Amino acid sequence: MARHKPDKPTVGTLAASALEVGEMPSGTWPEIAFMGRSNSGKSSLINTLVKRKIAHSSASPGKTVRIHFYAMPAWYLVDLPGFGYAKVSKQERERFGQAVETYLTTRQQLLGGVLIQDCRRDPEPDEAMVVAWADASNRLLVIVANKMDKLNRSEQAIRLKRLQEAYQRPVMMVSAKTGEGLTAVQASIMGLGLQLP
Repeated sequence: MARHKPDKPTVGTLAASALEVGEMPSGTWPEIAFMGRSNSGKSSLINTLVKRKIAHSSASPGKTVRIHFYAMPAWYLVDLPGFGYAKVSKQERERFGQAVETYLTTRQQLLGGVLIQDCRRDPEPDEAMVVAWADASNRLLVIVANKMDKLNRSEQAIRLKRLQEAYQRPVMMVSAKTGEGLTAVQASIMGLGLQLP
């Protein structure tokens, strides 16, 4: 069931939680989708980026099973269900998988995405599909390698080089825990003419 808020919701609030197009916010506010594996630290990164706890982070990955629209200053930060790990039935997982695909391919307000992955892992087929989506739809895609605090400096350099070779595009090494590297992510969002809280 949709949880709608007013047309101009307060910054940082959950404006809608949706699986169907009719449950998504109406209007023309632009949107940026945040996506990644359930253990990538996506929720923690969102919270650090916007300087408030809006996305639910948990020791048990896979809690987000709907598309969450969080109000920013005249745009929506959209938290998509993580790849894998969701503690739901196969039927339910397929349902929100279809909802995400429909959202990414048909949502006119969507400007681009932020793809988050654990910097210690290599890209997997899910990440490759996101890159293919961005290329096919000509949308901005910011690739963020999170959890850099888990590595020393030489390890960070090795992983950054490997990830950039794998993706064949720039990768931003960041830490949601310490905030290191997030300035570049913020700049990418603001480069679209959007403001952060």
